[in-house]
Amino acid sequence: MAEAVNSPKCGLFKDVKFSITNKLDVRSAGFHPVEPVLACGLVSGELVFIRGTDHSTPFENWEMEPKKYRYGRIILSVQWNADGSKVAAGSDDGTVIVWSYPGDGKQEFHRKGLSNFPLIVWNPFNRDVLASYNNAVDTTHVMIGDSATETPLTYTIKSTLNCETVAWMSHNQLACGYDDGTFEVHEIESRNKQLKGKMVQKNRHDLGDHEHVCITVTIPQNFNLQGGIRSAVTSIAMNKELNLLASGGSDNRLKIWFLGSNDPTRVLDLDSACKSLAWSSDIKDEKTRKTFIACGLENGNVVIWYPFERGNQTRKLTGNDQFHQLFLSPDGRYLASTDYFKKLIIWSTKSWKSIYVLPPSGFMYPYMMTWDAASSRLGISERKGQRQFKVIEFVEAEKCCAGCKKTSPDLKLCARCNSVLYCSKECQCSHWPQHKLVCNKHE
Repeated sequence: MAEAVNSPKCGLFKDVKFSITNKLDVRSAGFHPVEPVLACGLVSGELVFIRGTDHSTPFENWEMEPKKYRYGRIILSVQWNADGSKVAAGSDDGTVIVWSYPGDGKQEFHRKGLSNFPLIVWNPFNRDVLASYNNAVDTTHVMIGDSATETPLTYTIKSTLNCETVAWMSHNQLACGYDDGTFEVHEIESRNKQLKGKMVQKNRHDLGDHEHVCITVTIPQNFNLQGGIRSAVTSIAMNKELNLLASGGSDNRLKIWFLGSNDPTRVLDLDSACKSLAWSSDIKDEKTRKTFIACGLENGNVVIWYPFERGNQTRKLTGNDQFHQLFLSPDGRYLASTDYFKKLIIWSTKSWKSIYVLPPSGFMYPYMMTWDAASSRLGISERKGQRQFKVIEFVEAEKCCAGCKKTSPDLKLCARCNSVLYCSKECQCSHWPQHKLVCNKHE
């Protein structure tokens, strides 16, 4: 694994390795939303759990639980529901398996159509309902699964278009973004022991700032407003506190919508296609905060947009290459971004300084990230070679000098980047050849 250039062993973050197996094994992992538990999906078809005594327990002291769940085929994705009472795993045959945790209940949801890599999106408003779709082969079908009853219920949203992204808007409404520049809102209901669904709204994301198309207008699949190249809605994100929906697309635009509206309330032009969106979370230790949305762009940049501040304030963060994932920690203190070359950057949302940089590793498969509930740990699954997978986690480190590694009550921050500590001018000078590679590099 490539060594982080900003000395994580004594910086704000350090890396801690936990070996699950010496074989080609972990493909995805997910932290429990409440408890100190990490679920790891294995290539062998098992779901195993690592548990700490509490959230303050150092990760290297967590232990494997005796409990294991088994499906029998490769597990490629792992997601917990909102309260951690259920964990879902997506298999390479397209099946989604839901286990009750820590019980033994098991349900299987079989997707229709081609199978490859099922993505799982739990409904944050309803702990029993999930959506699953496939962004690798068959993207025209979105499966809705309800695990509330002993017999699992399913409903499939079918389209002639490729579904690029989905986001739950309420306990029974799901937004689906398509590759023709539109997104639809589908209403899901359970009636007579069956799931039913209907489209209740259709918007065009890729129209001008003040244009809209109502649901009654029929738009041909290949219709396009930009010279024959059809754009796509590539990311949708819901802000539950403000009841706002954000959509980003390959048309280089980010838009914010009031629920039920056909016109965006805010529009931001970007310099590249939007790949990932994340709304700011509540920051408990601040009396006031500004709402922002983070947008990961195809060119590797991250745009931070404060849509309700005067002048449409924005900030650009640079450092990634071809963008892959963007995740905010649950308490909103940190933003983690990765690219397809497996470079990882952790940013402070207070200063927007890069406080941890892990260079590209060059191995196959990008990182799959997961924040734990305490927000001081970021878990990533990395292929460490042809026969080994490990889960790497970053935890808050003890405050110490980045040069000599000693702790002291009189440490001072680097005045240029405010991200590393030194006990003396001598230590700062001796550490400069290493620190200069990242000091203020990503402003």
